[in-house]
Amino acid sequence: MKKVFSNFIYQALYQLMKIIIPIVTIPIVSRILGPNGVGIYNYTYSIVSYFVLFSGLGITLYGSREIARSREDKEEMSRVFWEIFNLKAFLVLINFIVFLIVSSYLDYSLYFYLQVLSVVSVLFDVSWFYMGIEDFKRTMLANIASQIAVFILIILLIKKESDLEKYVFIQSLSFILPQIYPFIYLRKYIFFKKTKLKNVLARIKYAVNYFIPQIAIILYTTLNKTLLGIFVNPTAVGYYTSALTMNLVFTTLITSFDTVMLPRMSNMYQKNKEDEMLVTLEKTTDGQLFFSIPIMFGMLIIYDKFVPWFLGNQFLFVNQLIPYFSILIVVVPLGMAISRQYLVPVGKVKQYNFSVILGAMISIVTNVILLPRVGIYGSVCANIFAECFVLFSRIFSLYKYTSFKFNYRHIIEYLFSAFIMCLVTRILTDNNPPTLQTNIIQALLGSAIYLLITFILKCNLFYNLWNAKRKNLYL
Repeated sequence: MKKVFSNFIYQALYQLMKIIIPIVTIPIVSRILGPNGVGIYNYTYSIVSYFVLFSGLGITLYGSREIARSREDKEEMSRVFWEIFNLKAFLVLINFIVFLIVSSYLDYSLYFYLQVLSVVSVLFDVSWFYMGIEDFKRTMLANIASQIAVFILIILLIKKESDLEKYVFIQSLSFILPQIYPFIYLRKYIFFKKTKLKNVLARIKYAVNYFIPQIAIILYTTLNKTLLGIFVNPTAVGYYTSALTMNLVFTTLITSFDTVMLPRMSNMYQKNKEDEMLVTLEKTTDGQLFFSIPIMFGMLIIYDKFVPWFLGNQFLFVNQLIPYFSILIVVVPLGMAISRQYLVPVGKVKQYNFSVILGAMISIVTNVILLPRVGIYGSVCANIFAECFVLFSRIFSLYKYTSFKFNYRHIIEYLFSAFIMCLVTRILTDNNPPTLQTNIIQALLGSAIYLLITFILKCNLFYNLWNAKRKNLYL
């Protein structure tokens, strides 16, 4: 567990950087580029992401699982690595050529060309290997250094609305920079091994099992931005993305533990420790909900005092979207926890695929019905409905195949505590101006109320952990 904890710290530090840096850069970029500039970037990247997806072919999940299974034998691990890497090289080459051709026929073609490094970076992304051997230090440090470099470039170079081209290229750099150091460091773990073409191509059918859900995930997440850009305008994409980012920025920190636990759970299953897996999953999901539920209500406390000073008056429309998206702070991490800590490690790919395909179908149908009628709100509904159905499907699979049970008493207590926190804090700060100071007061006051109520109800995670540790000292 010591290695899991250290990996979690590295992962959490990186995710923390992904939260802190946007907190600084988003208001700068939003004010300089405006809703239209932000929308153009997110619209074009939504299309670029399809090529990134097809270049990866679901190898992140498949590759990490294969490496985790072969990591006890260096020669076998080297063979597995080069077979998967050569498969990626073949896929990236094809997608790179298609990307250049397609980009020349699309609107905003210059912005597509500026993002070519995003596609190329897929080849050098070996994070799946480090996930498999449970060494998160290399990739996390490289990602942190890259985030800092990109942050500095944005601060120094993005000064006016016409700097959109620079901003797009800097974002493209952010994909390839963190891949350099981990790729070079591979020689410590593996050696070069020739591969047979038939062995490389044979892995396609296995990788595709993990690729299908990736397509579906893109359809119920990124497709919304693409459709908004086509049928409404880039400004709507700017509003939509900004509102979604305000909520999902918290899920990056909440879900960091899942990434660390995936190889550990795979290893447990390999050693026939499924009961231990379920006990671990019960603890991690309960701990996750202890944080995600109050954060969801916390967003309902701060949003209208937050947007004016953070994004600027050009983005006030975002206030109408954030409350709807806040539910995703609970829904998305919980769904990811079930998939990464159970469905993927035990190889229940069918159930995993079904959940995301269902989400994609819900998203497409909802967009088709609502987008022409209610515009941006149609995409908001499509996103929320899709994520909720994905979660319900995964919970159904978990309950069907295991004896897993959520701690419903704790969930009710977390909801009650967070609701009271939201109600009291909103009332006490209702007349405060929309400033950073107000949000700090709201965060401190809300946290104190939530921690106090959960302590009284005896469901406070911090107190329970401290109490358990104290009891162990006296055993």
